[in-house]
Amino acid sequence: MNQVPAPWTELSVLQNLMAHLRHMWLGRGVFRMAVGPDWMRLHMAGEERPGLVLSSRPGSNFVFAVRGTWPEPVRQALPLLKGSLPGSLLTGATLTAMGVLPNDRILALKLKTTDGPTLYLLHQLFGARGNTTLLDHRAQILWSRHQSVHDLLKAIPPKETWSSGTPIKPPGWADGLFDQMLTIFQDRLGHDLFNAHHRAISRSAETTSRLVENLSRDLENANRGDEYRRTAEALAANLHTLKRGQDSAEIFDLQDGSPMTVQLNPAISPAGNMEYWFRTARKAENGRQIISGNLDRSEKLLQSQQSALAQLDLVGDLTDNLEKLAALHLWAEERADLLPDARTARKQRTKTAEEPARLFRRYLIDGKWEAWVGRNNKENDLLTHQASHTQDLWFHAQGVSGSHVILRTSGHPELVPKSVLEKAAGLAALHSKARHSSLVPVIYTQRRYVRKPRKAPVGTAVCLQEKNLFTEPGIAPGVNPI
Repeated sequence: MNQVPAPWTELSVLQNLMAHLRHMWLGRGVFRMAVGPDWMRLHMAGEERPGLVLSSRPGSNFVFAVRGTWPEPVRQALPLLKGSLPGSLLTGATLTAMGVLPNDRILALKLKTTDGPTLYLLHQLFGARGNTTLLDHRAQILWSRHQSVHDLLKAIPPKETWSSGTPIKPPGWADGLFDQMLTIFQDRLGHDLFNAHHRAISRSAETTSRLVENLSRDLENANRGDEYRRTAEALAANLHTLKRGQDSAEIFDLQDGSPMTVQLNPAISPAGNMEYWFRTARKAENGRQIISGNLDRSEKLLQSQQSALAQLDLVGDLTDNLEKLAALHLWAEERADLLPDARTARKQRTKTAEEPARLFRRYLIDGKWEAWVGRNNKENDLLTHQASHTQDLWFHAQGVSGSHVILRTSGHPELVPKSVLEKAAGLAALHSKARHSSLVPVIYTQRRYVRKPRKAPVGTAVCLQEKNLFTEPGIAPGVNPI
């Protein structure tokens, strides 16, 4: 990847460039302004369509001048912030002064707006991540790119910032340096776009690969449904010979009379062991067709993801910046079904830091029953042992780590319909390490029967009484996040 030219790091070079731009642009109006997440372009008045680009992209944190419109591949790679505050305030303003803080690499622009007030646009050119602020004449911050603002970006620049001067280099010198910076900027765009796409598909492929492994294992178990049922039926026929506390039993297969050894759970009754094997058989028999279809779809998806990554690697080997950007856009269009939804990603990125974080994930089931889900061990601990009522219902996927789920019952757990229990169990299965299985055993009980052992790690819980449900992981119809 290209690197910023060494002379650009010198304050004297930046000051000389600003003198060159003052000579060309003072008195011109801003007829339009485009703002993105980490860049900004001021379109200045003039037939040559000049523009000043303020970049805060890591690896290209600088300022440079351009002429004309962006090449189409570059324009597509630069997301816009619609209705941004700087653009609405500065469009039509006149550039009256520009310069660099006397002892710091901060670009300062003074602009006279159409209705009179003077505004100051300050752009930080040091640090791993630059920042840009817009101040009014009282040094109030009207807008900033990032919430963490350096002190130098909070004050109106001193008079010596705007000192006049003539370039000590010939005009062509600045144009040559700006061309280098445009090349670096475009190279960084391609690098960042490639990495974003590669990271998104790689993560999806890893998830799909784990899903294929889990479904393959589930299908193997599902194909043993007949074997499990024969075991259950043999136990039923010999139930009178079994005693609680046995960890195995030597019995005979009812179909061919052959001897078989059956593993038992010594903690439960013989009838409970028999019911376990019948449940296992039903799960296998009912889930075989569903698992087979899910496995087929997942294997095809994984093949598509792996093919997309191979094609993306070929695009990444291109050396021409504009050719690479164009190829990346074409690749993204053809593989749009494999990429995360851009609107969802943007919504997640723009969640404000000031918004207070609410404890637990929350769902409303059938418009009446509220379910709370812990997002980590700390929240699991708080939810189960502090935030819930003793008569709320507690859910957890059996035998695997996962979230604690509390179903609020208003003190009447006996009134909760079975369909609501199943939907709450589906949430517990979804937020567990068994989320990729077709059917998951989930235990549930009233919260008063859940204890935390002394000196146990955060998030640990022991269930004294429990019931079982088998459910598909997921958000069932009638379950809505709140």
